[in-house]
Amino acid sequence: MFHDTVMSADSPEDAQAPGTPESDSDFVRWEPDIMSTGVASIDEQHKELIRQINELHRATLSGVALDDIRKILGFLGRYVATHFHYEEGIMDAHKCPLRVENRRAHARFLSEFRRLQQEFSEDCDPDEVAVEIKRMTGQWLTAHICHIDVALRPEVVEPNASAAQ
Repeated sequence: MFHDTVMSADSPEDAQAPGTPESDSDFVRWEPDIMSTGVASIDEQHKELIRQINELHRATLSGVALDDIRKILGFLGRYVATHFHYEEGIMDAHKCPLRVENRRAHARFLSEFRRLQQEFSEDCDPDEVAVEIKRMTGQWLTAHICHIDVALRPEVVEPNASAAQ
């Protein structure tokens, strides 16, 4: 599904897989048809998260200084926490049926991300941990957007449609 995941050429996930990169410089890509939530601000935040994951991807490939990776991870951690809080508020306001599942998924992700971030700071092989963080965040974000966040789409669209009638 992602740039550095090994797949056979016959894999059914190849071209259709959400988040499959468009180029070697990307790890994940935004696919509006399957990732859009119908809330422009959330979609823009998701695009920024994808940009940051791709930045981490390029940093791990190019061998930049660990301080640079640490800065990307710090920004990503802060941004994710802020985004999750915002998104949860939107889901609550629209009474999205997956809002409780979304909140739980966010809590699990933040716990795992912080654990890996701590491991990055302490580990004797921070490059390996950075690659694991990249893989975990890219895979989790793509799956989460495509399976949970898009549940907002009908909640946002339907009230506007009924108001227009």
